[in-house]
This record gives sequence, structure tokens and C-alpha cells, in this order.
Amino acid sequence: MRNKRGKFTRVPIEVPIDSLTPLDITCGSTKCEEELHCFSLKKSSIRKHGKKGVCHQCGTDLIDWTRVHQLNLHDVSFMFSAMKNELIRHVFWLTEIDDKAREGAIAEGLEQLKERARKSLKTKVGKHNAFMDGRQTPMGNGDIVNYAQHATATCCRKCIEIWHNIPQEKLLTEEELDFFTELVMLYSKERIPELK
Repeated sequence: MRNKRGKFTRVPIEVPIDSLTPLDITCGSTKCEEELHCFSLKKSSIRKHGKKGVCHQCGTDLIDWTRVHQLNLHDVSFMFSAMKNELIRHVFWLTEIDDKAREGAIAEGLEQLKERARKSLKTKVGKHNAFMDGRQTPMGNGDIVNYAQHATATCCRKCIEIWHNIPQEKLLTEEELDFFTELVMLYSKERIPELK
């Protein structure tokens, strides 16, 4: 089932996960048959399933939100593993990084990339941003930071609220921005091992 923009809302059984790209799906896309969901705080989802933090489509409750919400870099493996239960995050962890993003990150190097990632996070999500207000994180588009923000749920304030338990209207602290920068860098180093 596709939406008006041609993106899957529910990915059909016959479509393999490894054939999906970020341009095929939205934040709300699901493939519940393969345990790839979309976790939601929407009131309609809470009414439908009786609690928050479950898949908006099927009601599956997979995530240990208390543990994920601790924002602990020492527990980042658990956090990333939990995030990969959400279809959009899963796709961003699997999708091939385009050549422009790979080559740009390598040319930039770790230190400059980290500085740029932090600046990007502060600009795009540091304060409340209404969806599509001009600061929405693009879906990859030749920049490893964009890939990383979607993979680590630091792409918009809605995803930050769900995955990192920070209300949308709250200004991010320096510590929170540091934490998100580290998530972006961990993703970037994993996906582009030749980064130095």
C-alpha cells in the first residue's frame, strides 16, 4: 500500500526488505510480518492499542523504553538494536551509503565531520521544529550526517521525543546535543569504517 507520494505505508509481504531504500518509505511505514514496526506516541495509536510506545499498526510492544530513554552511551548497542525494530531505522542501517556521502565523509575526516554533525543537529533539531518547516532532515542525499540522523532517531523532534524521551517543545541542552552527536558519529564510523 502506497501513499499519495508513492511511498509504502505498509510494505507488502512480497517486497523484500533489502530492496527498500529510504525513498520508498516514510517514518510511519511498517512491515509487521517481519517484525519491522513504527512506534508511536500519537493519541489515536494510544486509543487503538491502549498504551503508548507500541507499533501504531499492530500494537506490538517490543521496546524497553525505560532502558532506551536513559541516553547512556555505554548502552548504545542495546539502543541501536532496539531502533532496528522500527522499519525506517532498519532501512537506514542497511541501505548502501551513496558514493557522494562516503567520499565526502572520508575527505572531511572525523573531527570536521563531528563538528559539522553537531552544528547540523543544533540547527535542525536543537529547538522545536514543526514538521517540514525547512529544517527537516533530508533522506540521505549525499550526506552521511543525514543518513545517521534518521538511523539514530535524531532527524526530527517527533522521533527525538519517541526514542529519546525529550519533549518536542524543549530546547536541547549542550549535553543532549553532545549525546546525539556521538550517536551520529558511531553510526558514521560503523557504516564508513575507513573514516579517519
